[in-house]
Amino acid sequence: MKKGDNGVYQFSVKEDGIYITVYSAKQGGTPASLKDALFYIEKRNIPEVDSVKVGEAFKKCTEDGYTMKISDSQMRLVDEFGIYYISSDGMRMEAVFYPPFEGAREMSMTEITNDIIHAGVRNGVEQSAIQEFLESKNYNKTYIVAVGTPPKEGTDGYIEYKFNTELKPRPKMNEDGTVDFHSLEMVNHVSKGQTVAVLHPEDRGEPGLDVYGRTVRPANVKHVIFKHGKNLSISEDGLSLISNVDGHVTLEQGKVFVSDVMDIVDVDNSTGDIHYDGNVNIKGNVLAGFTVEAKGDIAVSGVVEGATLIAGGDITLNRGVQGMNRAVLKAGGKIVTKFIESAAQVEAGGEIETDSILHSKVFAKGTITAGGKKGLIIGGEVKSSVMVIAKNIGNEMGTTTVVGAGVDPSAKRRVEELRKELEKLGSNKLQLNQIITALRMKQDAEGGLSADKLEMQQKTTRNLLLIEQELINKKNEYNELKQQIVEDSNARIKVSDMIYNGVKVVFGDQFIFLSKKSSHCQFLKDRSDIIQRPL
Repeated sequence: MKKGDNGVYQFSVKEDGIYITVYSAKQGGTPASLKDALFYIEKRNIPEVDSVKVGEAFKKCTEDGYTMKISDSQMRLVDEFGIYYISSDGMRMEAVFYPPFEGAREMSMTEITNDIIHAGVRNGVEQSAIQEFLESKNYNKTYIVAVGTPPKEGTDGYIEYKFNTELKPRPKMNEDGTVDFHSLEMVNHVSKGQTVAVLHPEDRGEPGLDVYGRTVRPANVKHVIFKHGKNLSISEDGLSLISNVDGHVTLEQGKVFVSDVMDIVDVDNSTGDIHYDGNVNIKGNVLAGFTVEAKGDIAVSGVVEGATLIAGGDITLNRGVQGMNRAVLKAGGKIVTKFIESAAQVEAGGEIETDSILHSKVFAKGTITAGGKKGLIIGGEVKSSVMVIAKNIGNEMGTTTVVGAGVDPSAKRRVEELRKELEKLGSNKLQLNQIITALRMKQDAEGGLSADKLEMQQKTTRNLLLIEQELINKKNEYNELKQQIVEDSNARIKVSDMIYNGVKVVFGDQFIFLSKKSSHCQFLKDRSDIIQRPL
């Protein structure tokens, strides 16, 4: 038997029984394994072996070999053999080879290859690994004898935006602690014919083969398309999104908008209510009783006096809003204003940043920050889905003030309602698909459909399209609400200066009334309790 650098053992059969000879490893080689030898004995059913003597032979082994009788029995000689293992993913076969009995036959390249093929391998046999074993005869070693062809993984498609997608108006903090609300206008200007986005298509990759010869497909990749509003067109090759007008560009919920800017001095009797698809820039004031509605952003340099402002994007007020018991501000994005006063109702899909909130009802899905020099929240109701940050909340007079954070309990109820509705819509969609499939099979079999069956097919198809659209809308709402609920665990109310007694602190459907004033603290929900901690 040819021996490599590693230690090895060999069994032999003589007239008086079965023997084992153990050879120690050469310098740099790996010693023979007793565990491996015991596995061999069990695998080849060598009878009545004295395992203690086997262990003694391994302890006394030399480079020239140490031989010890381990059984009084007789048996047929065992040829050299291999044990083969295929990985769970089918991409690799490993082999460990075992030495023949003295005088028994060794394996050839052909025999090993046939063993591998017999195990089901149809691809990737590593002849070089087999040859390495035949030349080295290292038995206590794992050889990789077959390797699958891995798939070439693809890449997701993506859209490269040629403008600043994170552009948001943000007030400047001065050295004296005040906030400058005068220089807030920041827009992405765009010219007619300018490319605002480039689509990079997905690469689907190439399939591979495992050692069984089965196709191994690359991972799914993301397919993307342009989502855009008016004033934009797609190039002939479908890879560029181009502005059709001079104006500015924004990205809102994955959709690109280019709009002209509507400049107005004042909103009053001379203008009436304003309804505009793009952004509205008001250089003066918005008088009481008037409405400004824009699908983009609204910016007002003057004061909003008891008016209604509704924006799909951000609302920026260089001064503030005097509610006069009737003002309404609603923004799909962020609201930045100097002050909110006098029974104004304010709602933002993003953050709210202001210097003070007085006697108003304010809600935001993002963080509400009363910063600047005053940082006041006094009176009214102020709630955020995420966090409320202020210097002072309430006052020494005990003015009724409600401040809250976290998801409204109605959102959790709505999630459950949506889950049931999605299940029902999914079931209805399945039934409609079954009807359409049955009608198509009938059409193929009979070469056509009767008038009533054709009408049924058309009606079913229309209903299916309606259900699919409803599924998309409800899934979007469901995912948005689920995300809000996940974020609810991190909800906080932070006070950097003073929060006064009498303030009502609310988290979801739970609340506490503060019995004493506290400073430099924060409030959060811990399971079913509202707790106070230092900042």
